[in-house]
Amino acid sequence: MAIDASGFPKELAQRIADGQKHGVSDEMMVKGIVSLGNLFSHFVKPDSPEEALLSKMWDIATNEEKNMLASIVLRLGKSQLQ
Repeated sequence: MAIDASGFPKELAQRIADGQKHGVSDEMMVKGIVSLGNLFSHFVKPDSPEEALLSKMWDIATNEEKNMLASIVLRLGKSQLQ
């Protein structure tokens, strides 16, 4: 699944803003991001070597590492809100 990631940070920021309006905490957003990562890892076939590498890295990551990456994704989105 080839993805044009150029608009990802702004789209992510919009989803974060929507969640904040509805009272979703950062902790819940991180859990949601980890859940999406797990879902993609199981059901989405990588279309490029980079996506395959990310998938392998996700598969071997510990829960702590997945939470750390999800926190970074959340911070990326929040940086677009300012």
